[in-house]
Amino acid sequence: MSFFLANPWGLLALAAIPALVAIHFLQEQSRRVRASTLFLLEHVRPTSEGGWRIERFKNSLPFWMQIIAACALVWLLADPRWVRAAPRQTVAVVLDSSASLQAFRSETLAALAKRLRGWDAVTARTDWHLLETGPRRPPLYVGSSLDELLAAAETQWQPLLGSHPLTDAMVTARALVPESAGGVILVTDRAAEVPADVAVLSVAQPTGNVGFSGGRVDAAGGRVTWRVLVTNHSDSAQTRELTLRRAGTRDLADGEPLADPQRIELAAGQSRTFTAEWPADGPDRIVLTLDADRFTLDDTLPLVKPLRRQVRLVNRLSGSVGELLGKMIDAAGDVELVADGDEADLIVDRLGSEPSAHAVLVGGDARSDDEDPNADSSAKPRFVTAWVAAEDHPLVRELGWGGLLSGPAGDRQLSDTDTPLLWKAARPLAFLRPTLLADGGRGESLVLNWDLANSNAEQTAAVVVMIARFVEQVREQIPRSWAGNFDTGQAIMLPAGRQRRAPETPGFFSLPMVGHSAAIQAGEPRPVLNGAAQFVDVRQCDLRAAAPVDTLDATRRELIIKRSVEDHWGPLWVTLAATALLVAWSWRRRS
Repeated sequence: MSFFLANPWGLLALAAIPALVAIHFLQEQSRRVRASTLFLLEHVRPTSEGGWRIERFKNSLPFWMQIIAACALVWLLADPRWVRAAPRQTVAVVLDSSASLQAFRSETLAALAKRLRGWDAVTARTDWHLLETGPRRPPLYVGSSLDELLAAAETQWQPLLGSHPLTDAMVTARALVPESAGGVILVTDRAAEVPADVAVLSVAQPTGNVGFSGGRVDAAGGRVTWRVLVTNHSDSAQTRELTLRRAGTRDLADGEPLADPQRIELAAGQSRTFTAEWPADGPDRIVLTLDADRFTLDDTLPLVKPLRRQVRLVNRLSGSVGELLGKMIDAAGDVELVADGDEADLIVDRLGSEPSAHAVLVGGDARSDDEDPNADSSAKPRFVTAWVAAEDHPLVRELGWGGLLSGPAGDRQLSDTDTPLLWKAARPLAFLRPTLLADGGRGESLVLNWDLANSNAEQTAAVVVMIARFVEQVREQIPRSWAGNFDTGQAIMLPAGRQRRAPETPGFFSLPMVGHSAAIQAGEPRPVLNGAAQFVDVRQCDLRAAAPVDTLDATRRELIIKRSVEDHWGPLWVTLAATALLVAWSWRRRS
């Protein structure tokens, strides 16, 4: 078993030994005793007559007893321990995937390689696990070679994510390490709240940064304008050059400038907005750049000219209800009214029809079967005073339905394939019903199961928002080419229920989509999504909270102490020290 001192500061007590030696070199000044005759004086040892001064060292039993007592006490204070032999250990290294680590990546990897050598030398074999904190990130390395682990970290670790919790990664890492047979190391760039048995390593320093905090492109009235927000994440004023460029072929920032650079000045912590028209007869892709600094992810902002997918609408309802639904759907934006149902993406019709596209279906006057359709409607109450209850569904979530006044819900009952949205008096007020599309795909119909004409739906914001959300859901399923700007890593819904994510690094990208079967048969090109991914996470861009942290030695020492055995001879050393002090005291009393 290997040996170590749990409290090396106890060795400072060794300073008592030179003090004891110095004391025994000093002689005490003799005391004067007046007596009538000299023969009456007791025989005493020669003493110094000059006070405190250095004399020749005289060997004595009390001196050696005091030395033995001091050594025993020093041994006890140092807390000697013997480590039980452990043939192997498991160490899980968790790399923070936050994008702010990009500013300190090289320094962090160098420090990690140096600090892990001490952990590797503890046992004959170490099983390594290299993980990342980002969700959906597979392990980077599992094995027993530290050199291979460091190589995997160098080549595969790319911290690019926005702010995210570290809890899940810590739980996974701790589950991989047996108790008292290894440890967990979190590599980050700032102080982090972790369990006591997790070591933290950070070599980052507080750093100022200037970068883009957002960008968008607006098209209105035949004009296209871009707008960006630049933020100074530092405690001092900063100056940068803002340049508008054509998209580069290899690197975002190497494109041809489309305008003269603009010199901008930002006070400490200031954010400024800059806007201009899209270059006339310019490209569909542009890049705005700032002077590069330590954190480069927010120094470039790619933008594409948006191309929205228009929702082609066929409105088969006439009268006030058809006009009302037409206005609500048009409020969603980019809606085109067409006459041909074969070209429609969305159809407005009465419940009971069989639409060949996504649809909004209205349930008529919502009279129950036992009511006389020829009865005087003015004799009946116009509204039914019953609460409207909403399901937990994206179309109706977080909307206030208390202001919706209407008659009773229609008599249409839910089928096994329907999805309820709203309830009134235990009857479905709104629900989703599966629809078979013209190209063989599957869609949905939003069924409004009440009499819209005799309700305040037009004045109820929740109804307008629900229909707008449904229109956007339909737009996501349209298999036609489009273009837009996204955040890095943002989820993008594609037709046929597919979901993809924007790249994690700023830049341009294209995603193929499923087209209509007729278009594919005609040999038309497959539609695509052309997008630009922007890094605009302001929390990751602010590096002023970065701080150096290193608890690896302390944590490794605690792990070693847990595997160690205390000195079984502790009571013997206490007895030895006490006995030596008693012997030294009794000897001086006799002399």
